[in-house]
Amino acid sequence: MDPLPKTMKAWIATRLGTPRQAMRLQTSWPTPPPPTGADILVRVSYAALNPADVGFMAFLSPFLIPFRRTPVPGLDFSGVIVGTGPDSKLEVGTRVCGAMSVGVHARNVGSLAEYVVVPDSLVAVVPEGMMGMREASGLGIVGQTAVIAHREADGLGEGSRVLVNGASGGLGAMVLQIAKGRGARVVGVCSGTNEEFVRGLGADETIDYTKHEPLYEFVAAKFGEEPFDYIFDCVGHQILYERSVPFLKPEGKYISLVGGKTHGVLPFLKNNLWPKVLGGTPRTYKILGLAPSGDLMREVTKLVEDGVIKKVPIDSEYSMEQAVEGYERVTTKRAKGKVVVKVAP
Repeated sequence: MDPLPKTMKAWIATRLGTPRQAMRLQTSWPTPPPPTGADILVRVSYAALNPADVGFMAFLSPFLIPFRRTPVPGLDFSGVIVGTGPDSKLEVGTRVCGAMSVGVHARNVGSLAEYVVVPDSLVAVVPEGMMGMREASGLGIVGQTAVIAHREADGLGEGSRVLVNGASGGLGAMVLQIAKGRGARVVGVCSGTNEEFVRGLGADETIDYTKHEPLYEFVAAKFGEEPFDYIFDCVGHQILYERSVPFLKPEGKYISLVGGKTHGVLPFLKNNLWPKVLGGTPRTYKILGLAPSGDLMREVTKLVEDGVIKKVPIDSEYSMEQAVEGYERVTTKRAKGKVVVKVAP
């Protein structure tokens, strides 16, 4: 292994708040020590940004991980292995991608740093010749979440009818492509400006939510005679679930994948107990949580190798120095695909 610099560039969170309030770029942050055991040292090429990163900076850290100090933000990454511990099964020079697990991130390790040390079991090898490092960085959180969502949709197959709410985002793009790969007929909800983009991902039909308000009335009128088997909500739209009876089959599933008014203890209890006890929405409601893992990451890259995931849409790319601006783009909730930061020089 070539000698490493003693210091590196890394963003750290010095306080709670928005990314602009919390983040500071350090140009002489200590480079991680050589890996031990089965750990690997990765030179980070790209970091893909997620709303969860913003949540950790804004309010989650003091409640969930109170012992963290000056954490490095960022979960998703792609990079090249530049060092291995004696027990690692991977080789120097291998291109890898992954998402920080809770345990790794709790140790203040984040992807917005030039070098990271992670267990080799946390990463997957980037499919050779099928995907660049920029796109590979965006497979982590959204890809793994999409895989978990489709596990819940265990009966989805050829001819299933699927609605994806928020189909133009990074998560919606993954969910949509996997549904198409399983043989479903997919309707994507997005803005009119993104309809061509969503059809390019494989959607059979699109709905411009900006022209059809309230959305549930339009969906009920258009699809009432051919209701959906599954609804994947990548936005967090409680009223869509509550009004889903006309357009979601009685045995269908409403699967909520992201934060919003559909998340939390009270919505979960309401959506699961109310239908049985008080005559609420008589449809199966699932809410997902994600613990990033290497097994999930390798399942995602297998979908790339199999040609199911064909695209990782990139909304925009920022330099390392512009990471704050990248997060501000994420928080607009208007990104068409993933927002990435080029970490490597």
